[in-house]
Amino acid sequence: MVKKQNNEKKKKQVIKSEFYKQLESQKKIAEQQLIISLYSHIDSFYDYKVKVENITDTAWKFYYILLRDLIKINKISKIDELTVNAFVSTRKEAYQKLYSKYGGYKTIERAIATVESENIDGQYLQMQKYATLLRFCEMGFPVERNWDKIQKMDLEEINAYFEGLVANAFIQTDFMQDKVEDLFEDVTRLIEDADAGVDVGLPLNSPLLNEVQNGLPLGHITLLGAHSGVGKTFLTIMMHITSCIKHNEPLLIIANEEERPRYVFNLLTAYINLKHPNANFNKRVFHRGGFTDEEKELLAEAAEYYKNNVQDNIIKFVNMQEFNMGKTIKIIKKYANLYDIKYFILDTLKLDNDTQSRANDQSWLQLQQNMVKLYNVIKPSNLNVHVWVTTQLRKDNRNSKYLEQSSLGIAKNIADVVSSLVLVRMVSEGEKGGKGLVVKRGKRQVILKEDNDYMLFFWDKNRQGSTNKQAILRVDKGRNMVKDIGYTKIDQQLM
Repeated sequence: MVKKQNNEKKKKQVIKSEFYKQLESQKKIAEQQLIISLYSHIDSFYDYKVKVENITDTAWKFYYILLRDLIKINKISKIDELTVNAFVSTRKEAYQKLYSKYGGYKTIERAIATVESENIDGQYLQMQKYATLLRFCEMGFPVERNWDKIQKMDLEEINAYFEGLVANAFIQTDFMQDKVEDLFEDVTRLIEDADAGVDVGLPLNSPLLNEVQNGLPLGHITLLGAHSGVGKTFLTIMMHITSCIKHNEPLLIIANEEERPRYVFNLLTAYINLKHPNANFNKRVFHRGGFTDEEKELLAEAAEYYKNNVQDNIIKFVNMQEFNMGKTIKIIKKYANLYDIKYFILDTLKLDNDTQSRANDQSWLQLQQNMVKLYNVIKPSNLNVHVWVTTQLRKDNRNSKYLEQSSLGIAKNIADVVSSLVLVRMVSEGEKGGKGLVVKRGKRQVILKEDNDYMLFFWDKNRQGSTNKQAILRVDKGRNMVKDIGYTKIDQQLM
């Protein structure tokens, strides 16, 4: 008890020191600047993790809560006096009194005029820096004694500095830094979680593919690669989007090549031919125009189906005019937090636009780094969402029979952080008719008909299943129809 009292007394002494007060003052400034910058850049609100209880200044704590409520409850897209005042008028009396006490909208207006809101990243890092230093002071670390060094450091350098101090203290010991756990701790709970399907993801709209892929688990990336014209968007629609619709699963499509109508027309076509197999409805009618009465009737039925069976806003779409991974990550953060969306599609992975214009010889490195940034945001310990990413294979191996990670070209390391790498090509004419590929479904051998088109799926990487066999689907990209056919094995060594 005496020891505990001494520790509390020591903590109070630290908190009351002049040095601590200086750090606290710097933290308050950074907090105010960040919160005001968020008022100027509402779209960035979810990019910065700020805990209300950690905001030091009570007035700016209130203004942060006000902004959070405006975004979450009213889902506003911009800030102005009329909008803010109208919202506050709907809140409880105590809420309104605090708003008035702290100066109302005038306080926001004055602060916006004085704060450089474009430096929002720097403000956030400054806030984190001083919050960290205050905690170090409370724990008795020698911050003040080494202030000449520390004050010039950024947050990353401070982290390395104090890690070095701690590591130095243990340098002559055999103490292991990694946590050692009992392997079978909570084994019963782990079994129960597995039984409940905790790790089961959204199934692909193909039992054949799903048997290998085992769904799209949260916290992971699935990378789909194919050459230009093979049908990456076609497969994304038929395997992923239709599955989200079938299972009523919210989805956000982030596109940078195709416009929204193409996705809609593909889904309309898929419904018509599934519901009316003999209609022979081909999506080229959308390019031809001048619909026949029969086509109008079929399209009206399909439109009515989607209107009645797909909840409003469950499938969201954004077309990026200029691709940028930083902007993509912001969109994912926003919609994962604001709308609790768990599944995202990025169609197609590209270099950031500013890199393309510079013709950077190390563009592959940017692609690799961007994928790492993407994974760090969506992984289980962060947002815990799934992202389906499409990418184009290198042009010089269009005739390769066996597809693997090297088919991605110099950017092959983008696959390092993905859970599943699925590579797709069309079955060649020489592989049909039982001449080239031995295809089986169960114990039955299947002959590929020469008049049909087939897609061949390779798994170079698959954390949820095997990679030792390839799947074949029959496809009709004009009528948006797919059918499971069977499995084959291609000897990599002979290709």
